[in-house]
Amino acid sequence: MTRRIDPDGLLCPVCGEPLAGGEGALFCGRGHSFDIASAGYCNLLRPGKRNNSRAGDDGDMVAARGEFLSAGYYEPLLDAAADFLMQSGGLFIDAGCGEGYYTNGALLKCADLSAIGIDASKYAAAAAAKGARRLGVADRARYITASLSRMPVADGIADSVLSLFAPCDYGEFARVLRRGGRVVIGSAGARHLDGLKRIVYGEDGARENAPIMHAALAGGAFCEVKKKNVAYEAVIEGRGRIAALFGMTPYKWRSPEAGARALLASDRFATLVEVDFTVLEKL
Repeated sequence: MTRRIDPDGLLCPVCGEPLAGGEGALFCGRGHSFDIASAGYCNLLRPGKRNNSRAGDDGDMVAARGEFLSAGYYEPLLDAAADFLMQSGGLFIDAGCGEGYYTNGALLKCADLSAIGIDASKYAAAAAAKGARRLGVADRARYITASLSRMPVADGIADSVLSLFAPCDYGEFARVLRRGGRVVIGSAGARHLDGLKRIVYGEDGARENAPIMHAALAGGAFCEVKKKNVAYEAVIEGRGRIAALFGMTPYKWRSPEAGARALLASDRFATLVEVDFTVLEKL
């Protein structure tokens, strides 16, 4: 299978020069070269981090997220994100694309969109690129591993940026967006996964998530143009799916042992899925 990535708009992570090539490798005019993996992504992490297997999510977390998301529990979130991206059209950057569920899903829903998916995890980028091939959208998706705080893409290249359950670097978002381009941010709502938290932490420990004021944090580079709360009840069934959901959340790392055991011994539980979407427009 041909290993190809369109280099247009991609930059060398070492010197910042434009990348060329695309068949098997990307390279810049100063001689820096980056192989395209057989899975279909390119590792553009900065020197010193390129061979760090611990960068981003590990293989188990990526597999867990793929297993859970493939069951459709978060499809309303994909629908909301895709609707916002369609309003800007053109090229979007998925900053923290993970295994590509939202990136590839948005491309499937809108033939006018193209995407650059960026994640620090090589396992995530590989899964996303393979998913794009499987779904028939690989011609409109480019996946790279890179830092979200220093994305190797040209200034003003994107019509929109998607940041869903990922860290936000507002300055970097402003750099890569065209004037009038938009950031679509999805963050956990007040009671997101309350059913899971009640099992893990008990009724008294299941605290609500604090709202995030993205426009205030953006430092004047953006104005807020839209907000939308997406909330619905989901019934998670089967120990495998429950384990997959737990494995893809930060609760896996900060749960009391007894609470984690109780959750993983469950066969079924109901929970609220709640995400606050905020759309910011670059001034």
